[in-house]
Amino acid sequence: MLQVLRLLPFVAMSVSAVVIPNPPGKYDVFYHTAKMVDKARVDPFNPKHSPRAVMTSIFAPTHCKVDLKQKHYLPPATAEYYSELYGAYGLPNGSLQSISFQACPVPPRGHHLHLPLVIFSPALGTTRLFYNAIAQAVASAGYIVVSLDHPFDTEFLEFPDGSIVTAANISDAQVPLDVETRAQDVRFVLDQLSTKAGVAALFPGSGASGLRTRHVAMYGHSVGGAATAAAMHLDRRIVAGANLDGSMFGSVVQKGLQGPFLLFGHENKIQTTDPTWKEFWSNLRGWKLELEAAKIQHYAFSDLPFLLNLLHLPVERIPAIQRMVGTLDGAKGFEIVHRTVAAFLGFGLGETSQCPLQGTISDYSEVSVFERGK
Repeated sequence: MLQVLRLLPFVAMSVSAVVIPNPPGKYDVFYHTAKMVDKARVDPFNPKHSPRAVMTSIFAPTHCKVDLKQKHYLPPATAEYYSELYGAYGLPNGSLQSISFQACPVPPRGHHLHLPLVIFSPALGTTRLFYNAIAQAVASAGYIVVSLDHPFDTEFLEFPDGSIVTAANISDAQVPLDVETRAQDVRFVLDQLSTKAGVAALFPGSGASGLRTRHVAMYGHSVGGAATAAAMHLDRRIVAGANLDGSMFGSVVQKGLQGPFLLFGHENKIQTTDPTWKEFWSNLRGWKLELEAAKIQHYAFSDLPFLLNLLHLPVERIPAIQRMVGTLDGAKGFEIVHRTVAAFLGFGLGETSQCPLQGTISDYSEVSVFERGK
């Protein structure tokens, strides 16, 4: 997304500080970030051939007994990078620095640590941070959400020690390798979250010995959606997956999957327009559903249209952005995405005996079922 946005002219407007509204679910949400290094794996995209490292964010449900704390939507160097990048095209100075959200500063304990675990992987070149609001909303419904940044894929990745990794300009020919590498990242993170040390990195002071990693779900946007399918194929702990608007790559397209899988595309992103979806669909052996949303485009599955809405930057006055996110109101699109994901997760993880998706999508005339199976 962000490489495309280099070319987009923003409309210069004045912007005041914005706090993202608290998520809609019954839980407060704890937020923390951590770097995890896989010393057993060499990063295939790192020219120095260093061990693979991933950056993680956790959004964990809790009932907060202290005041919520305001958090920057983007960390300082990341916000400065994108502020400078976008400022050249008219985005008001300081807009990205002005965005924050609220989270519980105290890590969850007890039964909250046994809530279902969900992994998220973002689009190619797009930081996980541009999905924070969606992840927090999903977490507030009762899921521990761990989102990943994949180094040398993410355009600008800021680690806690201040070190920066920028994108390696992954070519089309390298996308299958990127998808497979992401799947291995997910397996590594699940391994870490099975240990006391790994949990301590994301839940400092909790004393937990491990999360519920034997029965988890995953969702992803764009290439992250393809990585979701690849990770399900690689690791049997991932029992359900959702692909938000991503074409498919790798052997999983031909081999298929057994567990529940959701395909959710933007307007006209369906099997008849994406042959990888058609082939993948034919090889899915479990419950499956394909949805299409009218009035939205590819990056409506990120926080972008919601943020522009909060910043009072109307997309209809920025045609290039409108082509990326569509014409649907940003707040409504955000609601569609997080509610659909949360409803699917409940069914896919066995939290509900019947899939509540039909009830959710019936609230939105923009969402239609293209095909369903089992």
